[in-house]
Amino acid sequence: MARKRAERVARVERTAARVFAERGYEGANLEDIAAQLDLRGPSLYHYFSSKEELFLRCVRGSADEVITRLEAVAAAEADPVERLRLLFREQVLIEVRDYPDFLPLFVTIRLPAADLRERLLELRREHEAVFQRAAEQVREALGGDRASASLSLRVAFGALAHVPDWYDPGGPMGVEELAERMAATLIGPFLRS
Repeated sequence: MARKRAERVARVERTAARVFAERGYEGANLEDIAAQLDLRGPSLYHYFSSKEELFLRCVRGSADEVITRLEAVAAAEADPVERLRLLFREQVLIEVRDYPDFLPLFVTIRLPAADLRERLLELRREHEAVFQRAAEQVREALGGDRASASLSLRVAFGALAHVPDWYDPGGPMGVEELAERMAATLIGPFLRS
């Protein structure tokens, strides 16, 4: 029973993430989300008390899963450069293959309430911290300066934020190849700083 409920909630969260990503926070409502699930709007209140709660569950749940994955990569037995490269690779896979509907919730969506924006910013900081620690380890290992490493990381985040905008899953490059090539490209500036 509990497993079935958890599966239903996960399905609601994935559907809600897609609706929020397509319509924005203001444009999405529980009735539209319920309709995509072949439910009546009020039935979602059985799981979530408000649109805000549903949105926060979407971002918190996906952030927890993503950060856990990234922390496992960051803890791998590899030299610092390889760990950072693997983090970039994993982030591409997360964005394009595993959680494509969730990225807009963290990057492009506009939120009306300051408390929602602050909670989202906290999650983004947790995510960013995994990369910052790895980038600092690379800087220490290679002897680069902090300003260059920080700039290289900001450029990488900017590039990663737009991969789903331009990548064509039906095109000639598969997701795995994309992830490898992006990781190789994004690690380059850290080797030169």
